[in-house]
Amino acid sequence: MIILAFTEFYFPGYKGGGPIKTIKNFFDQAGDDITFRLITSDRDLGDTNPYASINCGAWNYLDKASVFYVEPGIIGYVQIFRQLRNKDYDVVYLNSFFSPRFSFFPLLLAKALHQKVVLGPRGEFSAGALSLKAFKKGVFIKLFNFLRLNRGTVFQASSIYEAEDIRRALGANVDIYVAEDIGSQEFAANLFMRSCDKLRAVLISRISPKKNLLVALEILHKVQQPLEYHIYGPIEDVDYWKQCEAVIADLPIHVVVKYVGSLMPDEVVSTLSNYDVFFFPTKGENYGHVIAEALCAALPIVIADTTPWRNLEQQGIGWDLPLEKPSAFSIVLDELATMAPEKHFQMRQNVLAWAKNKFSQRDAIEANIALFKYASEQK
Repeated sequence: MIILAFTEFYFPGYKGGGPIKTIKNFFDQAGDDITFRLITSDRDLGDTNPYASINCGAWNYLDKASVFYVEPGIIGYVQIFRQLRNKDYDVVYLNSFFSPRFSFFPLLLAKALHQKVVLGPRGEFSAGALSLKAFKKGVFIKLFNFLRLNRGTVFQASSIYEAEDIRRALGANVDIYVAEDIGSQEFAANLFMRSCDKLRAVLISRISPKKNLLVALEILHKVQQPLEYHIYGPIEDVDYWKQCEAVIADLPIHVVVKYVGSLMPDEVVSTLSNYDVFFFPTKGENYGHVIAEALCAALPIVIADTTPWRNLEQQGIGWDLPLEKPSAFSIVLDELATMAPEKHFQMRQNVLAWAKNKFSQRDAIEANIALFKYASEQK
């Protein structure tokens, strides 16, 4: 089977966040069963110059996939049109719903060429995501329904929760196949006993309203115990970051927040493993690769109940809490700060064992392969 995939950002880029890792993990794990060709942008999120290490407007071979980096402007649309027109593939795979260049345009072309389509919205239909630029997204959805583009399109949901989000946005008749994203295969090498003087919390994320950093910082106002919070990730929304800086400046003296810059993908797990807890009250994630990476780094996680990672406390690996109860987050952070180092170390060992068991299984890989077999067999 040959899949022609589209995504706005891909390696060597990293600022686009989780979808880059989702696609890369799928290619790496299923590349012996499926031939992958990917079309993507020739530059990273927010960059004005193309990658120096790739050939623009041509096929490049990266690990188990061929990658075509399209140029900006009209020429990029022409390059996409030419690749789709060849019809030398079995299924078109779109990794966004709202991207004009890498979803809507290729979707229209694929329909005109009577090609089979799988569309993974990557959490774009969560309530938190839809609340941002709501009018523009509402128009997009109405146009999609008016053109009946759901016909012959299989939607990939990474969980039953995302499947509910898709139906809520597009209607009950959408063809949905649940295939969980493929998680990290890297794990913490060494675990250390935590210090008693302060809780070291961490976040790795794009700094944008959807990721809810502002709420995370407001929650820290209510934390009673000494805490240091390190933030990694590209500043995608400068105005939003200025709001965050204003809250940081007003935090109590026992809470210290530091912005530490961006990390390369291969640095994430090793960096996370140096902290005590992953704190991420996101507005919504269809999967949340950085959450999976935090678990692989043996970190207890304190997140919102807006992701597929649920019932964490019962499993002894963290807490998933409602955003409408911000005090619940500060209470848990204080509980972790006063936890005996030996007990915290045992919890980290439990998290690591859970992650190794979870991510060593091939269930998600087989589900993704089955998704494309299902799509290819549709009439």
